[in-house]
Amino acid sequence: MSIRLELLNGILIKSFDDATRTVATYGATGQVTETRPYTAQENAAADAAAAAEAAREERAADRAKVKAIITALQAEKTRVQAVIDKSNAAITGADTKDVARAAKRIADAAIDLARFVRDTP
Repeated sequence: MSIRLELLNGILIKSFDDATRTVATYGATGQVTETRPYTAQENAAADAAAAAEAAREERAADRAKVKAIITALQAEKTRVQAVIDKSNAAITGADTKDVARAAKRIADAAIDLARFVRDTP
């Protein structure tokens, strides 16, 4: 929710409070001269603004989820690259198992990402 101010020549003349759904009108010396409830149009505008803010927050949460999945994929890629960079003679059975585990985690993260994309409207 927000408060929007209306100024005239740099002087506050009205404030619109979406939380209380009221409009306050101010006199020349800054005193409140009138307080009234929102009109239907002002209510609709406040509802639209709240819906837009909720959508922005949802998109931000979605981006954070995708970023976490990508970070996990990059970490696994780094683990696999460390084994790839070894000479064949230096690769051990443990390395092979580490790569297999990393491949599984990469597949799991890719599946998580695909499910997220599928389930996001």
